[in-house]
Amino acid sequence: MESSGSRQSDIAKNTNPRSRHGGAKGEFGVQHTTLEISEFKALVGKAVPQPEQFNYGVTRDTIRHFAYAVPDINARYLDEEYAATTRWRGIIAPPGYLYAHGSPAWLGSLPGIKDADGNELRNADNATEEWEFHKPVRPGDTIFSQGMLEDATIKRSRKLGECVLVKEGMRFTNQRGETVARLASYSFRFNGSAVQASGGVGQAYPPIEDGQFTRNVATPPLLPGTKPTPVRRYDEPRFFEDVGVGDEVPAWELGPIMAFDIGRFNAVTIGTGYDRIGRTGHVPDGFAPGVLRIQWFGAMLSKWGGPNSWVTRISQRNVDWVLIGYKVICSGRVTRKKVEEGRCLVELDIWCDSELGFRTNSGTAEIEFESREHPTRSR
Repeated sequence: MESSGSRQSDIAKNTNPRSRHGGAKGEFGVQHTTLEISEFKALVGKAVPQPEQFNYGVTRDTIRHFAYAVPDINARYLDEEYAATTRWRGIIAPPGYLYAHGSPAWLGSLPGIKDADGNELRNADNATEEWEFHKPVRPGDTIFSQGMLEDATIKRSRKLGECVLVKEGMRFTNQRGETVARLASYSFRFNGSAVQASGGVGQAYPPIEDGQFTRNVATPPLLPGTKPTPVRRYDEPRFFEDVGVGDEVPAWELGPIMAFDIGRFNAVTIGTGYDRIGRTGHVPDGFAPGVLRIQWFGAMLSKWGGPNSWVTRISQRNVDWVLIGYKVICSGRVTRKKVEEGRCLVELDIWCDSELGFRTNSGTAEIEFESREHPTRSR
């Protein structure tokens, strides 16, 4: 299996070209800079104080609330009796759930990146993430997240101007000290006012009409007892032998995305995204945070894989913004099958497209399946 280090090297090389931050290959190198990052870079590889987590304990409620927020109404996250009949012998958390226990956003926002006038660059934007999922997270677990800065490099972007590409790493452990997941991510630090002055980002979208402040449509309050409980989804089992190279994963369509959808995710992760709407700032309207794509891809893959599958890895790159008011369609295709150390693994290309016809995200994933021919290794 390709190591996470080599995969992250590929991500680092491919984070920028044709990304939502603009630029072609070679445009992101910089020889002369006005940025001062020595204070920030001194933190690379060092133990830094960790912020208080939003959640430490895992409960049926934290899992249920997260699943509703995605939304992914998968019965293996919600129905204890049904989950007991699966490979997992009980409820487990969805891929990406650990954002409710820790996010690397605070690492990329640490002080120490300054412009020529000594002003701190305060705008940060997610670029890529790669999650590796090692063990299921279950009700009753206690999860601890540990984050570290791994690198910081000055870059130049057509849309962001001079910026800093920050690499962050996070490790999630349970009460037994077992590593349940790892996250490697990249983010940009930049001057949002300068980006706004140069025309802003999200220019693949049509401009908001004159007299219109936002494309958001307000959602009436959904108070407890005023709406039906979401219908749980019971997926069909799929085995390794049922999968073929070239198979298409059924599309996962969401939206139109509205501020309410983003707000639900913020509520269960204590703000890994933004609740701003309207055409102020360098982004022309509210947008879905890049980290939400992990949840969307995870839901799509888990539905296709069935109740006994295990998503081992999701790696994704933000190509363009997902602004509110539009639908987004996630898709995937099988690229490889392999049996490795007794594990039946399927690799896929994954991507998201805007309903307007352009790509917003691209990446890869890996799923472990049960096999009719090979015994399944327990997790």
